[in-house]
Amino acid sequence: MSYQPRRMQGEDPYKKMRRRYEEESRNYSSSRKSNSSYNKKTSKNKRKSGGKLGAAFKILTLIYVIITIIFYVSVLRLDLLPTSYVTIFTIAEIIFTLLIGIGLAKTHKTKKLNIFCLIIALLVSGVYLYVANYANATTEFLGSMFQELQETDEYYVVVRNNNTYNSVEDIAGEEVYIFQVEEDVQAELEDKVDITFGTSDGLTNLGNNLLNREINVIFVSSSQYNMLSEEIENFKDNTKIIYTATHAVESTAKIDSSNSKYTVNNGIFNVYISGIDTSGSISNVSRSDANILATVNTNTHEVLLTSIPRDYYVTLHSKGAKDKLTHSGIYGINETITTVEDLLDTDINYYVRVNFTTVIKLVDTLGGIQVYSDYDFSTQGYHFSKGYNTLNGEEALAFSRERYSFASGDNQRVKNQQAVIEAIIKKVLNSTTLLTRYTSILESLEGSFQTNIEQSDISNLVKDQLNNMSSWTIKTNALTGTGSYGPTYSMGSTRLYIMLPNESSVAEAKQEIDDVLGE
Repeated sequence: MSYQPRRMQGEDPYKKMRRRYEEESRNYSSSRKSNSSYNKKTSKNKRKSGGKLGAAFKILTLIYVIITIIFYVSVLRLDLLPTSYVTIFTIAEIIFTLLIGIGLAKTHKTKKLNIFCLIIALLVSGVYLYVANYANATTEFLGSMFQELQETDEYYVVVRNNNTYNSVEDIAGEEVYIFQVEEDVQAELEDKVDITFGTSDGLTNLGNNLLNREINVIFVSSSQYNMLSEEIENFKDNTKIIYTATHAVESTAKIDSSNSKYTVNNGIFNVYISGIDTSGSISNVSRSDANILATVNTNTHEVLLTSIPRDYYVTLHSKGAKDKLTHSGIYGINETITTVEDLLDTDINYYVRVNFTTVIKLVDTLGGIQVYSDYDFSTQGYHFSKGYNTLNGEEALAFSRERYSFASGDNQRVKNQQAVIEAIIKKVLNSTTLLTRYTSILESLEGSFQTNIEQSDISNLVKDQLNNMSSWTIKTNALTGTGSYGPTYSMGSTRLYIMLPNESSVAEAKQEIDDVLGE
């Protein structure tokens, strides 16, 4: 009987090993397929994320280019850069924009360069927008400032407060009294209501006769009304205006620079600065309260500021009669200019007019100014101490207008006006003021200037200065005189305070002006 080994219970170990091997092979294959699918999905997500980021950088590049164009156009619109500066500026902008644009738009592996260029672009864009805002504000301001406006004057029909007349129609059939009112202005009122005109031998007499009930109605210009309010106590309180008419002023003497050698193009010229004693529209004619002749020589880089007292007793150019210089403004800025030309024997081809509103708004926008006073004095409810005073707009105006508090009268007023101008210039040129209040300063001045200077002339002056970068010498001079009383053309026989010119002072001023002009 042969021996037979007994078969082990269960699965054949060889089959078991094979099955395990096959299972492990299947698991490994499945794992590889899963990992491959995961890697493909991850790679796809990365590409998708990278594509979105790249598109974002391209959009940012476009925005940066648009901001750069706005900045570039805004600067060029100013027309204040010399040709050489424009060329350098243009080349630099093109190169810089290309570098930043490429750094932003081109996709880089680590994105570090893209992020760096993005930070630079954001910073530069902020600066560009800031400068563009300033440039556009300046362009708008220059466009509104440098244009010659039509001067106008207002005329008032004035009656007593207790009079029953309340409108212009109520004075029908009345005799209306006037002093130095042009015939075309009279005709305008006659077209409005049926009246007749009577005349007076003096403006003060006209006002007194109205208050004394000798006449019932007067017709005066706004300047005449203001003078009556100064000369006659409580005139405004005891009268009322029942009608106002606006009339365009026909200048009696036009500025003709065609044959003059004192022009911006020649580099030597005079600019007359007139501060009129009124608020509101700069186009309204009024008395010239501050009078400064700026003599400029761009070749020697000299500026001479010659101040003339408002009460200087001069001969009006077109009237041939004596009056205070301040009253010349009643007949238009050209009358003031030609009168000063006669006084100082020089040509004046340019002017700038400012008014009370200009001073008040500018000083308040600047946040006040520090002004030095030579004396302790009070005026219009304000007190000023000897030394430096911090003034707001209203205070600065009162400080620059007062003369009765000083023994030298108008001579000291001129010095005070120069002190205010100096304080304003210092505050404006302060770097902090320019950065934080530049646009506000321009807005405060808008509508408060009137000039016949061409914007192109200003551009040429700025370009010349940028080309040379020369420092300037600024000198000041003030005409002097002696206080007195006398009749004036604008007020008739009434004797007013005047200042008789000091002839040696006038001669010295003429010589200093000629020296700066190179005569």
